[in-house]
Amino acid sequence: MIRLSNINKSFGTNHVLKNIDLEVKEGEVVVIIGPSGSGKTTVLRCINALEMPDTGSVSIDNVELKFSEKINKRQLLDFRRKSGMVFQHFNLFPHKTALENVMEGLIIVKKLSREVASEKAKKILDLVGLGDKQENYPHQLSGGQQQRVGIARAIALDPKVVLFDEPTSALDPELVREVLKVMQDLASTGMTMVIVTHELSFAKNVADKVVFMDNGVIVEQGTPLEVFEHPSNDRTKQFLSMLQK
Repeated sequence: MIRLSNINKSFGTNHVLKNIDLEVKEGEVVVIIGPSGSGKTTVLRCINALEMPDTGSVSIDNVELKFSEKINKRQLLDFRRKSGMVFQHFNLFPHKTALENVMEGLIIVKKLSREVASEKAKKILDLVGLGDKQENYPHQLSGGQQQRVGIARAIALDPKVVLFDEPTSALDPELVREVLKVMQDLASTGMTMVIVTHELSFAKNVADKVVFMDNGVIVEQGTPLEVFEHPSNDRTKQFLSMLQK
C-alpha cells in the first residue's frame, strides 16, 4: 500500500531524515514514536509530499513519486489525493461550520454538488459523533470536537490512507480520550493509518506495527509486543524507560 525507499530530507545543514525505508500494508495501523526532533512528523509529511524529500521515492496504492525526477502539478495532485491528513492544530476554516468544513473538500476536490456533499458530510460527522454539532463554528466547539471535525474532513474524501500528526498533543488531557476513541473505531474498520503520537498506551492497543525513530533514522520496528515489551535496541529501551518513570 505505502512504500518509502531511501528517503533523505535536509533543512539547510540539518539532515532530518537519513535513508528511510518503510512499508505499510493495506489495512495496517502503523504508529511512529520517538523523541521530539527525531523526524517523525517529517516522515509523515513526506508520505503525502507536503515535504518534498531530497532523494528516494514514495508510493501509495501503486502511484509513485520519484524525487530524482521532475514532478509536475498533476502528478502531485493525483498522489496527494491518495491520503488524508489530520493535523496537530486542527486547521479548520474558522468562518465555516463543522458541516461546511467537511463539505469543502468534497466540493473542491471531488466536484460533488452542494446537496450531495452535504449529505455525505452529515454521515461522516455522525460517524465521529458530531451529528448534533454540524451547524456549530469551530469557536463553538471544544478542542476534541474540533479535532474530530478534522478527522471527518480527512476521511470524507475516501483516501487510501489517513495520516495523523500527533492529533491529541494540542488537547487538554480530558479531551484526548474522545479523539483516540474515534481513531480506534476507524482502525477497527480496516482503514490504513499512519499515526505519529506520544500516546503509548493507545499505540499498544491499536497498532499493528510500531516504528521507533531517533535522530532521523528508524532504530527499530515491530509489533507492539516486540517494541514495547522486548525491544532489541538499547536506544529504544532507554526511550521507553524514561517514559515509564
